[in-house]
Amino acid sequence: MDSGVGAAGGRAKNNGGPVRMFPVFLEDDGILCFRDDDGLESDSWRRSRRCLELQIFRNVENYILIVKPESPGNQMAGFEDIAQLDRNDESGIRFNIHVYDDTEPRVQSVALTTRKNNQTYCLCAKKQANGEMRVVFEERNLPERIPGKASDLIFFQHPFSKGDNNYFKYESTLEKDYFLAFEKREGSHMRRLIMKKILTKDEVDETTKFSPSSY
Repeated sequence: MDSGVGAAGGRAKNNGGPVRMFPVFLEDDGILCFRDDDGLESDSWRRSRRCLELQIFRNVENYILIVKPESPGNQMAGFEDIAQLDRNDESGIRFNIHVYDDTEPRVQSVALTTRKNNQTYCLCAKKQANGEMRVVFEERNLPERIPGKASDLIFFQHPFSKGDNNYFKYESTLEKDYFLAFEKREGSHMRRLIMKKILTKDEVDETTKFSPSSY
């Protein structure tokens, strides 16, 4: 007996007419939601309504990520041992994690922003003229739509280990196998935020292990 359900084109037939079918996803609180991909171009991202606000990023040393836009380009952000947290939303340590819907089912796509001195800064992965990948914070607004399969703004948020919902690693979509990481610098207490190439998926590199939380 024909069930009347067809996979082609994401539609089903009901009494001879097409019926819209929507992909589903689970929100963080376990609620099942339907995603409407109407108008989403092939190979593109669209900003969703899902956003984790005012998150603090910690590395495995429990150092906290802080942004300093006034610093030189390669020292704009790093992890510091901060004993007393600044509760100010524009302190440079609180980030919004914006979720983007992807036309191609992959790992969850996110963009990261923070505020400092009444300005919004987006975390970007930039490829330099010499081929080096670098972290840059740019004063700009997030777009509603991003065409293509690669973006300096979009990162894939991978669980650091299977089943782990507390620690993640963030892979650039601009350049495959490059992840946000921290780098220890001799003579400095700060761990600089960098882009680091991970050669194999099975490689365990704890410099790419970050924990976002609201406290």
